[in-house]
Amino acid sequence: MPELTLEATSAIAVAFAAVMTVGFAARQQRWGPGLMVVGILGFLGIISFGIVTRL
Repeated sequence: MPELTLEATSAIAVAFAAVMTVGFAARQQRWGPGLMVVGILGFLGIISFGIVTRL
């Protein structure tokens, strides 16, 4: 499996953090909590991809 570089991982993490921030700002809207869940799943995906590539 290909490894992610630190720069790529950081860029992806910043993107998911931005998604979570928008979701938190719009938490009163119907789609706000969904964006927060997408951001959390994105971070968990980064972590799990890093673990799987090391196996």
